[in-house]
Amino acid sequence: MISTRLKQFLDQNQVGYDVVQHDPAFTAQQLAARLHVPGREFVKVVVVKLNGTYALAVLPAPLRINFKALAQGAGAKKCSLASETEFQQLFPDCELGAMPPFGNLYNLPTYVDQDLSAEETIVFNAGTHAEAIRLRYSDFTRLARPRLVRFGEPPPAEIAAKKKAEARRKRKAKPKKKARRRRAKARPRKRPKRKAARRKKAAKKKGSKKKRRR
Repeated sequence: MISTRLKQFLDQNQVGYDVVQHDPAFTAQQLAARLHVPGREFVKVVVVKLNGTYALAVLPAPLRINFKALAQGAGAKKCSLASETEFQQLFPDCELGAMPPFGNLYNLPTYVDQDLSAEETIVFNAGTHAEAIRLRYSDFTRLARPRLVRFGEPPPAEIAAKKKAEARRKRKAKPKKKARRRRAKARPRKRPKRKAARRKKAAKKKGSKKKRRR
């Protein structure tokens, strides 16, 4: 059953939402796949510590947290990941790791990655690993009142793959440039002096022909 605290909060604010039942899943990516939801629509909720104080970091499932960027956006000197043993007491009505993205229900500040704001609807854990809630992003921000910060980034493997693809593209482009330069060098250049000399010769020939006719 979904978190009673969350259900009461949404119902009291008269927000439309869908409860989705699913087979137990323990990672955001697994759950997105089982629900046939685009990874960027499924919300990953991570408990972090900003200057030693707990907070929620909310971002699309495929991304990971750039802790330095989050610290800067939150105006904190330090940002680190909180362990499960540290935060399990903060969410008494939720299964471990299945907390919803509403930090205000648990007296915690909430930080949302800017990429999530592009989505019309979001899906997130509803306090259990077997139920999720689909909600309009606009309703979420109105009720959760999160702070929007850019702190999500692709995983290292994806970044490395993009760099390799870019390097290959540049390598393929270089030989073409060299070939163009070689062709340009191979083409004979007409020198202005030679053209002028030819014109003079042509003029002399015409002059000599006119004299002969006379």
